[in-house]
Amino acid sequence: MAVTGMRRHVRRSLLLVTVALFALASIGVASAQVGTPKPITDEARKIEDLWIFTLALAAVVFVVVEGALIYALVRFRKRNDELPAQTHGSTVLEFVWTGIPVLIVIALFTYSFIVLRDVENTAAAEDMTIEVQGFQFQWQFTYQLNDLGVNSDPAASGEISVIGTAAEEPTLVIPIDEPIEFRLLSNDVIHSFYIRDFLYKLDVVPGRDNRFVITARETGDYFGQCAELCGLNHALMRFKLKVVTRDEFDLWVAEQTGGTGDSAVRRAD
Repeated sequence: MAVTGMRRHVRRSLLLVTVALFALASIGVASAQVGTPKPITDEARKIEDLWIFTLALAAVVFVVVEGALIYALVRFRKRNDELPAQTHGSTVLEFVWTGIPVLIVIALFTYSFIVLRDVENTAAAEDMTIEVQGFQFQWQFTYQLNDLGVNSDPAASGEISVIGTAAEEPTLVIPIDEPIEFRLLSNDVIHSFYIRDFLYKLDVVPGRDNRFVITARETGDYFGQCAELCGLNHALMRFKLKVVTRDEFDLWVAEQTGGTGDSAVRRAD
């Protein structure tokens, strides 16, 4: 009786622990963003197409392999009849199961190369370049006043610098429908520049000048973060992304410089 009672107690405890863990997991899922990100750039849409292609290809391979396995289990299951004919080696089959994976790898490599080439393409001379400086544990975004895209004034001097603080995340503002080049720099450790709706991230490595180009197609407010564990306060390295029209962007630039065209440094505090 004592052993039976202890078993019941253990089962009850395990049940309670299971329910508690399930509840905690449910809370975590409820508070997180559910579903796939919405691609907001030309490059992100290409990456999404690559993902769909890869998933479809994997699904076909899964169905074929599992179908062959199920067929073999059913067709050649043990019966009371004689042992069926055995096949010891087949040149044709070996060519087939070697050639198909090679073709799949070639297809994935080619498609991935084309997409990444477009994403990591070099910006044109007239495109805006934003310098992104990652540091423990925030971001700094720098705009050169003579490099602001279609409305740039080559004679302008100075810069706009937006620096994040522990109290408030910085906001990265970019215009819609214009190619933007991000230049990623770091003076301390490796960070990773990640905006969920870009479907892309790139490491920010000390001593390296990493760059990529995007063209945003939807206005709105989004968020970004460091996606590389970089120290104790890594989780605080978040920032906001604001995609606006060109008129709104020009107005923002004027507000940052006070309409004088001089340099401006703004801390997000």
